[in-house]
Amino acid sequence: MIMSMTSIYRQYNIPQFEAEVLQVFETRLMKQFALYDKVTCDTHMGFSVRNDRVTEIGLVDCDLWSIPESIIKLEKLEKLYLHYNNLITLPESIGKLQSLKELYLEGNKLSTLPESIGNLESLTNLDITYNEFMTLPESVGKLQSLEELYLEGNKLMTLPESIGNLKSLKILFIGNNKFMTLPESIGNLKSLTVLRIDCNQIKTLPESIDNLSSLKELWLSGNKLTIIPDSIGNLKSLKFLHLGGNKLSTLPKSIGDLESLEKLYLHHNKLTTLPESIGDLPSLYEIALNGNKLMTLPESIKNLEKRGLRYLYL
Repeated sequence: MIMSMTSIYRQYNIPQFEAEVLQVFETRLMKQFALYDKVTCDTHMGFSVRNDRVTEIGLVDCDLWSIPESIIKLEKLEKLYLHYNNLITLPESIGKLQSLKELYLEGNKLSTLPESIGNLESLTNLDITYNEFMTLPESVGKLQSLEELYLEGNKLMTLPESIGNLKSLKILFIGNNKFMTLPESIGNLKSLTVLRIDCNQIKTLPESIDNLSSLKELWLSGNKLTIIPDSIGNLKSLKFLHLGGNKLSTLPKSIGDLESLEKLYLHHNKLTTLPESIGDLPSLYEIALNGNKLMTLPESIKNLEKRGLRYLYL
């Protein structure tokens, strides 16, 4: 614990060492922080205080090029908004922010994360969308409190096997990258409810995907899928399945086992037939089939109409 005298900074008594960190940012940016009750993703340059400690900082679109190592002194910092800057690297010391819960880095020029990122044991939200990442450190798998991970718009080709260790993860966005495959360990994400993999180059899905027992939304549009594994039918909680814009010519019979499925998008594939089991989907109310090569629909489609199918796009 760093001990120091307090300083009156923007009408608040905060520790002198925290005031000094804020002053470093002000000197670099030649601007002053504003005091907010609550910092948000729209806070250009502001901070908030609770119990005389800095808990939130917003430095959004500030033309910020680097983060000082002294940020380690912000021991009670919980939220850090740094999107739309010019950051190329993060200091190793960022891994010592043990109170940090949310870290937003969208729209920078980052290509690596420090290994120390795995030490952020309180982190629940990590957003590194639209940067220059090609790989992620294995230490990401140590983020046991992580609930939301946003990786869209990078140059990622693989995920570390350790991704499967994120037992608390509920939301994973990895769209608009260069993935061709996913690790089998992704099936260990038992808490995952939303998985977005759209706009990549994925040709096949891992068999372990059927272990995602909590999954409610699966976005796979804009890939190169030619086949869907039979195990897809085990996703009993799935409500939304987007398979549009792939190269599917058939669907597995097990598609009819998705008892919670409400929306099914299959448009712009190469489907010539649909399995009769598609009529077994008790919760389905919207299905998109346009842009395929279907000459006829299975008789069982009438079952869907009787059960409440509202939207059928041909």
